[in-house]
Amino acid sequence: MITLPIPSLEEFTTDRLLFRRIVPADVDWWMDYVNSAEAIRFMPFTVGSRADCMAMIQRSLDRYVEDGSGLHAVELRATGEPIGQCGLLTQTVDGLPELEIGYHLLPSYWGHGYAAEAAIACKLFAVEHRLAPSVISLIDEENHRSRGVAKRNGMVFEKRTIHRGTEALVFRAALANGD
Repeated sequence: MITLPIPSLEEFTTDRLLFRRIVPADVDWWMDYVNSAEAIRFMPFTVGSRADCMAMIQRSLDRYVEDGSGLHAVELRATGEPIGQCGLLTQTVDGLPELEIGYHLLPSYWGHGYAAEAAIACKLFAVEHRLAPSVISLIDEENHRSRGVAKRNGMVFEKRTIHRGTEALVFRAALANGD
C-alpha cells in the first residue's frame, strides 16, 4: 500500500544535487531533452515538439495536485543549473498501485552518475517517509542506461508488463522501513 499524499521532494539534496518542484517555465530548458532523438527514443514524443515538452511538464504539475507524486527538476547544487527530472510517481501496474522512481536527464549530463544519485535519493526518501513496501522503475527493454541506473539503485528485474499500452520491464527494490 502506498502512503498518500507523497511528500514533496522540494529542497531535498544529495552531495551534488538539489530537487525542486517543476514550474511551467522549465519548458525552456527541458526542450533540450525533447530536441534529442536519442533522449526521447523510448518516449511517445516527437523530436522538437514544444507541445510534448509542455505536456510532460503539465503532467508533473497535475500529479502534485492529485496525490503529491511527480517528477521534480534536479539541479546541480554548485551552480543551480538544471540537469534533468527525477521523482516518485504513483502508477497502476497490472491492476496494483505501485510507487515508481522515474528519471530523465539531459543528454549532456549522461555518464556522470547523476541519474543513479538522484534515483538512490528518491529510494531513501521513500524509506524515510515510509511511503511503500517497495519501489519500481518501468523501463523499456532496450533502454540499457536506465536499466543500469535501476541496478545501481539496488533494483532487480521482476517481470515484463504492458503499461499504458507499451511493453515495459519492471525493476523492483524492497524497502527496509525499519519495521
